[in-house]
Amino acid sequence: MKNWIVAIASLALGASLAQGVDKTGRPREITFATVPTEASKDATARFKPLVEHLERRLGLKVNFRNGADYAAVIIAMQNKQVDVAYYGPSSYLDAEDQASAEAIVKENSVTGGMGYYSLIISRKGGPIRTLADAKGKNFAFVDPNSTSGFRVPMFSFCTKLNIEPTQYFARITFAGTHENVILGVANGTIDVGATFDLGIIAAADKGQIKGLDQEFNVLFKSEMIPSSPIAVRRDLPATLKTELQKALVDFKDKDFLESSGLKGFVAASPRDYTEFRQVNRFRQQVCPK
Repeated sequence: MKNWIVAIASLALGASLAQGVDKTGRPREITFATVPTEASKDATARFKPLVEHLERRLGLKVNFRNGADYAAVIIAMQNKQVDVAYYGPSSYLDAEDQASAEAIVKENSVTGGMGYYSLIISRKGGPIRTLADAKGKNFAFVDPNSTSGFRVPMFSFCTKLNIEPTQYFARITFAGTHENVILGVANGTIDVGATFDLGIIAAADKGQIKGLDQEFNVLFKSEMIPSSPIAVRRDLPATLKTELQKALVDFKDKDFLESSGLKGFVAASPRDYTEFRQVNRFRQQVCPK
């Protein structure tokens, strides 16, 4: 019940319940939500060109919402209060299972093309230069539903690095957004944290940090993660889904793409994320036995 309340309150989606449809079954307006990677005001400003582009191309109103947490976006889509959502691969697979989400495009990034990387970082110039140095220090994940900020690091700890986080680190916290982890490590309030390469690019683009090499030690870099998708509710009209996909692929706003570390979006389907399910099972802070 608590999550349901959070989803309604944080996304303010009640109006979409009454959005109505035209005579062909097409909604008069849609709600586009994103899982949180930065402060809500920053997300609203950054996504404005994309929202306006979709409104022009689709000929309907697009309401933008930045989720308070990952679960809120999934639950809101499940309850038909979100029509389109920008997920990470893990939260997308959860939304596919729980909310009938269907991937239609995915990111084409400047660093990894059809993928990106989870990083474990510490502050440049500090005493933590390796994962061995991080033992007994405080560690921050992003959110239990974050791909690069939790599930990929947990998969890596448990299957590659032989680290049981609850025993290895003095304290584990969830910072809520990638931005909080990045800035926390940069200013020294977080000893070690998990984030992703594109989040660091975004923080540098906003002038919050100087850049990866100038601010951080990279203690671990994951294998490539399939790039993040934008997904729709499966029950939206087929013609609208097709129009959405084409509009997103055609979106070329330089400021948005540069601030996101992207070249653009390419067509995607649910099949692109099937193999990633093996990583998505890492949902606890303790390695599965």
